[in-house]
Amino acid sequence: MRILFSSTPAFGHLLPMLPLAAAARRAGHETAVLTHPSMAAAAAPMRLLPAGPSLGETLKDVGSRAEVDPLTDMTVGAVEFFVESRLNLGADDALAAAHTFRPDLVVADVVDYLGPFAAAAQGVAWAVHGGSLPPNEQLALALEQAATARFAQRGLALTPPIAYIDPWPDSLLRDTDPYPAERIAIRPEPHLQEGERWIRPRFQGRQNRPLVLVTLGTLVDDPDTLAAILGSLARLDVNVLVAPHSATDLGDRRIDHSRVHLAGFVSMGQLLDGVDVVVSAAGAGTVLAALSAARPMVLLPMGLDKPVNAERAAAAGAARIVESPDEIGSAVEQVLSDPTIAAGAASMATEIAGMNSAYEVLELLLRRHEHWTAGARSLGLVREEPADAAGVTQFAGRDE
Repeated sequence: MRILFSSTPAFGHLLPMLPLAAAARRAGHETAVLTHPSMAAAAAPMRLLPAGPSLGETLKDVGSRAEVDPLTDMTVGAVEFFVESRLNLGADDALAAAHTFRPDLVVADVVDYLGPFAAAAQGVAWAVHGGSLPPNEQLALALEQAATARFAQRGLALTPPIAYIDPWPDSLLRDTDPYPAERIAIRPEPHLQEGERWIRPRFQGRQNRPLVLVTLGTLVDDPDTLAAILGSLARLDVNVLVAPHSATDLGDRRIDHSRVHLAGFVSMGQLLDGVDVVVSAAGAGTVLAALSAARPMVLLPMGLDKPVNAERAAAAGAARIVESPDEIGSAVEQVLSDPTIAAGAASMATEIAGMNSAYEVLELLLRRHEHWTAGARSLGLVREEPADAAGVTQFAGRDE
């Protein structure tokens, strides 16, 4: 079977999908990923089919058309970013790539619409793969309505997904979380990049001190906030490992390199080894990775879905939430001295360990796909010959 994974070009969207993709490859299925070429290294060894703009190109496009900030506006901004811009700039590439690869099944990240667009054109089933919690009802409806309109301009219909693959454990969910399809839980796995080589810092003469991992995730690049966090931690007798996405240099700011090491972009699976507390901006991938490794957290939510992620982790007794970088030192001190936070993280790790493996999810998904295909064939809905990309009209442009 040919399975096409489709993702917004951001690590927090692609990385959660990689365990399922790896399970599919090891089971003998042919896989590829539909995304921007900037994600090629993260997707390796999977074949990358280029489609859609980069994050920077998408932000520039949104800024030129709409007076909204997609990084802060959770409704209009999200629709402009994930639907209007990405389909306007990426639909033709997605059609061409899907026509070449001819997938039997598409698995798309929760806010990616190039994958469902390709699935509609090819007449095949698709499934959602979550990373963040599902969008709230208002946002989900706005995204669906915008996507439906854009698909219709190409003579296509947005079909319902056959499954929602979800890495969030049951105890962190709420009855109000809106799932667009039947949920299949999948065990979240801290990312490990194949072939990655990283030498852990030794903290010479300080090996017995607690180790604090500080990461603002893969989108936030804020040296000022990072410097304030390090300043707040400076009064504690701890070792600090810093893993910003791009800025491994804090300029002229003074750093005690005997106790603070800058790691840069290293897989979370390696970073978490030996860590006592994780300090982060509460991105979904970091929160789930820390919980799966039983690491207690101090969370400084920084926009988008991060306040909700932080609230869920804190409600599970596995994290403390702070409102400013200056509070982080005191919060870390409390977490290190309070065994109940570590116990909450350990309890979450036990629950996560009992979730479906990627191989088990693959089997469940393929059964769902087989059932969908049989039903679609009986109704005459399966295209024997996938649609030719050249035979679909181009978008006329965004309605003003």
